[in-house]
Formats: sequence, C-alpha cells, structure tokens
Amino acid sequence: MKSFGILLAAGQSRRMGRLGPKLWLPIGGRPVIAWSLWYFAVKGQIDRGVVITRPEDRESIQRWLETYRLTHWIVREGSQERYLSVQNGLAALESYADDDDIVLIHDAARMMVPLPVIDRVRRAAQSCGAAMPGLAITDTVKQVQEGQEATEVINTLPRYTLRLAQTPQGFRYRLICEAHASWIGGTPTDDAEVAERAGQRVCVVPGDPDNRKLTTPDDLKWFEWRLQAPI
Repeated sequence: MKSFGILLAAGQSRRMGRLGPKLWLPIGGRPVIAWSLWYFAVKGQIDRGVVITRPEDRESIQRWLETYRLTHWIVREGSQERYLSVQNGLAALESYADDDDIVLIHDAARMMVPLPVIDRVRRAAQSCGAAMPGLAITDTVKQVQEGQEATEVINTLPRYTLRLAQTPQGFRYRLICEAHASWIGGTPTDDAEVAERAGQRVCVVPGDPDNRKLTTPDDLKWFEWRLQAPI
C-alpha cells in the first residue's frame, strides 16, 4: 500500500494583511512553502504527491521541488475554494493511486508538521479508512448567541468530547474521491467533514502543538523561535 500527498498552497492569505501571500514570507532563511515541502514532502516518506498552487506561484514552487529533488511530485493549479483544490489534487493522482492507497491532505500553512503526526494519521487511515489529528481542548468552551445588544452564553460544552482539528488528514483514495463526488453541502471546513457527511467513520489520533498553522502576522515570531529551538 502506497501513500500519496496533496499539499494545499493556493490560499489567498487574507488575514496576513499588507504582508502579502504568507507562503512566500521568509522565515529562518527560506520561504514558508520551502519549509512546508521539507517537513511534509521530503521528511514525510510519501511515495508521490501534488502541490496545489496559485497560477502565479507555479514556476517558483517547481523550482523548490527541483531543489529538494522531489521528482515524484507535480504541481497543479488550485481553485477559489479549498475543497475544489483538493478535488483537483485527487484528480491529478488518479493515474497513480489504487483504491486502498492512502492520501494525506495537508495545509501548507502548517509548515512544521512532525513526522510522528504524519505516521499516526497514515496508520489510522489504513485501519479506519479516514483519520485526522486532533488536539485536546484545555480551556472551558462556551456556546454563545450573538444579539443586537450583547453576546450571551447559551451552553457550556463538555471539552473532553472536543478536539481541535489539524492536518494532514488521511483517507483511502477511493473513499475520499467518492465522498467529494457526493458533497452537496456548501463549503466544507476540511476533508474530515466531507467524509463525515458521506457517512464515513473518521478516526482521531493525537495531534501536536508544534503542528501550528501560520494564519496571522503574530504567528511569524513563534515560527522563527521554533525553527531555532531544539526539536
């Protein structure tokens, strides 16, 4: 059984403001996308993969694939919505993946994903069909309702039943293809939701706090620090 990777790098980076596209911001001497490729594609022990990117970034990403000698990875253009970009990636793997091979779908903004997380997801996807890493929640979680005058608490959720979802999320190839083909629910938040809505069982494995997502300018300092800290 082989494992394939889809690295999603076609986001708009709206929350980075004037800094521009976050995947090309320099951190530790390299752009973010270079670290994403290093941790996921180089160290992730993936047989073949595809990077989904914006048209204007295609040549630059191809050069990084060549720098890392990732000759078994290809580049394809993404879409406006994340789930449509995933579908582009799944289609690009059709000639290579068998039904029960594992596809690991990862957000490039999680640029330092640890190999143990990748391995846990890969093994769980092999046994369950679908798997995702999740972090336990330590804070008390409140469900609220926003009104014209105030935002009010309407419920306290049992935090032991909740997890913060991370990527990569892993699936048997045919399972996730069929789940995406049947999706009619608007815009999903991640691929685990696509599988859930298709009636698939999704197993959860431990995530990792270091598998953090670069989202806002405040995250940049943390990544600079983490790249210098012992792993």
